[in-house]
Amino acid sequence: MKADLDIIKDCLNGDQLAYKAIYQRYVGYCYGICKRYGLKNSEIKDQIQITFIEVFKSLERYQSDKAGFKTWLTRICINQIINQKRKYWENVYMEELSDVHDQLKQHIVEPQYGAIDKEYILQVLSRMPEKYRAVFNLFIIDGYSHNEISEQLNISESSSRVILNRARKWAQQAITSTLKQS
Repeated sequence: MKADLDIIKDCLNGDQLAYKAIYQRYVGYCYGICKRYGLKNSEIKDQIQITFIEVFKSLERYQSDKAGFKTWLTRICINQIINQKRKYWENVYMEELSDVHDQLKQHIVEPQYGAIDKEYILQVLSRMPEKYRAVFNLFIIDGYSHNEISEQLNISESSSRVILNRARKWAQQAITSTLKQS
């Protein structure tokens, strides 16, 4: 298997098969990021295409001494998702945690056999209000700082902290209520 840096060099030299190799190597990974950020199946194909267009346009600026290719691609994918959703998020009304939890509690499906597995947690998180999910994913899973999140989502750092706190509580309550039922 050819190393990422070798494939990138081939891409920069105009090798079309190298572009295809990068795409095939990372399309599944980008798909997972899109799912985690709550994109609908109908949106994912377009989002992946947008991401790879940006990756290929920016390939000359990739600096292997600053980050691994997968890390760099992850940032581009997340940034593109946020850019696409920013207009929607600006119009989302931030509801109180308890109201949202009550509305969504009825839609949570219990895990099979009383076990909580990765799929179940992803299912619960997919029901999390979108603004909560964005901050939760950016901070907890992708390691962004509150400063970076505030820049990405056009919110203050303190809002990022408050939303993260609410997202954690929401997730805790959603999972705990299911455990008590089983």
